[in-house]
Amino acid sequence: MNRPHPAQAGLTLIEVLIALAIFTALSVAVLGLLPTLFQVNRNNQNDQAVTVAAKAFMESVRTAYSAQATFDAGTLPATPDTSLMGGLTCAATQANPVAAWVTPAGGPMLRRVTLTCAGTGQPTYTFTLDVGRPSS
Repeated sequence: MNRPHPAQAGLTLIEVLIALAIFTALSVAVLGLLPTLFQVNRNNQNDQAVTVAAKAFMESVRTAYSAQATFDAGTLPATPDTSLMGGLTCAATQANPVAAWVTPAGGPMLRRVTLTCAGTGQPTYTFTLDVGRPSS
């Protein structure tokens, strides 16, 4: 049997140091990305919280405006609770997007509800819903 000579078995110190240097360089590169990844994760959580709150608000608008009297009154539900949205504040507005579409009494046939959420140093989120006047 041919066995390797004891001087040829195992790794040399140079090989271990080179492997350690490569591992260190890769670790520094990966660890350098972690703060960016955490920031992206935080931004995604804020985006998701705002979107979920806006969806709930728009569904409450759709439910409220499903009755003709509420639609004609133009009363909007309360804006979403912003405690979980990372410091954003929301404001809701409504408008008649097509001025020619009015009832004989002069009320709008279509309402555009816009929810805008903004905060210092954060992007502005705008959500829009068009709701038609329900028939009696």
